[in-house]
Amino acid sequence: MQKRLIFILCVIFLSQCPISAKKHHKSTHKKHRVARKVTRKIQRTPQPTITLNDIKAMENVWGIDLSHHQSDINWEKLGEQKPNFMFIKASEGITHLDTKYVENYSEARKRGILVGSYHFFSYKSSGKDQANNFLSVAQHKDSDLLPVLDAEFARQMPAKTEVTNELTDFINTIYEKLGHYPIVYCNYKFYKLYLEEHINNKCKLWIVNYQAKPSCDWAFWQTTDRFKLEGIRGFVDLNMFNGSIAGLNDMLYRKTTID
Repeated sequence: MQKRLIFILCVIFLSQCPISAKKHHKSTHKKHRVARKVTRKIQRTPQPTITLNDIKAMENVWGIDLSHHQSDINWEKLGEQKPNFMFIKASEGITHLDTKYVENYSEARKRGILVGSYHFFSYKSSGKDQANNFLSVAQHKDSDLLPVLDAEFARQMPAKTEVTNELTDFINTIYEKLGHYPIVYCNYKFYKLYLEEHINNKCKLWIVNYQAKPSCDWAFWQTTDRFKLEGIRGFVDLNMFNGSIAGLNDMLYRKTTID
């Protein structure tokens, strides 16, 4: 009886050892993961705040992009600083309309600012349906800037062929309806991976790069997301045009015979 009891206790003890080791390994793994996160956070260099004085010193053609994230804007103050151009979010996915689009678009045009509309692309619906949603809400008046497709990396990206097909469907639908190809906003890595072989220089590029000037052929360059302007609470994105004011004429929408 005593031997049997000792045997049972040994079995119980041994069965607990792997669990204890597993818990220790999990705890250690978690500590390493936290350490990596901290390391990445420390290594990231914060972007400096840019003001209008910095822009004047550069003597560039500059603009900003707006959405509901900027909330209520003091257009009187913003108008006094008068960006050369603005891109304004109109839609996202197949149903979403930016709640500030109508107001922002109207106020920008009222002040004689060149304005264009953009669509934020979703990977949850087809490119053609998203283009139709964008066209149903976005304004495209003569002398507006060309429409923009905002294509960015998501946490979980679909297969490469699917992404490319849906993006090109969006681009082609815009061309079929407006007679103009949209400008494409993305970073250079995204362009090389999904679009370079398929748009064949049909679309002008608006490249986002907060570290350095893009090495590709770009029309617009988003240089920072920490730009300060009076009339806008918080920060806004700063964009440079690769050319003169007169060069912006090549970026304007002109009504064609395509309906």
